[in-house]
Amino acid sequence: MQYEVEQKFSVSDAQLLHTRLEALDICWGETVRQEDAYFNHPSQDRDFAKTDEALRVRLDGDQAMFTYKGPRVDSVTKTRQELELQVENPGDSGESMKQFLQTLGFIYVHSVVKQRRKGKLVFQNQTVEVALDEVEGLGLFIEFEIVTGKEELKAATDLLVRLSESLSLGDGITVGYLDLLLR
Repeated sequence: MQYEVEQKFSVSDAQLLHTRLEALDICWGETVRQEDAYFNHPSQDRDFAKTDEALRVRLDGDQAMFTYKGPRVDSVTKTRQELELQVENPGDSGESMKQFLQTLGFIYVHSVVKQRRKGKLVFQNQTVEVALDEVEGLGLFIEFEIVTGKEELKAATDLLVRLSESLSLGDGITVGYLDLLLR
């Protein structure tokens, strides 16, 4: 079982953050447009907002996937089980994927649109995925992520806390962009 250990921060000084990340020899990739369409479970007994779960269709450049995120297992980071299913040839901007879920009774909630610049860095001998997100309606954020097994959760959490402290990022955000947009 794979878990996503993630820390997210609002960015107030983009230039200072870039300078600090460059000092860590970050390797940036391309910027892509991502659209995440979120859905709720059809049963009132399993409201994802209450169970702290998420189901989404992600359009990532020319790729698409279904993603399920389980309830958070950590209050310091956004650690949760994550299952992803890549869809080959999604065609029509993911509309058939959204229709697939709606036909099964899942309820469309809202979409999050962002420009994401992906990167990687090595911190204390561990590779960390980095995402710099310009989220429509919210602003600029940075996320750090490690995907790991259950037995390495504490080590991954501790590493991300040390990384964010070394970058002087302040308090992390433990809710998703959807929660921030719906507030």
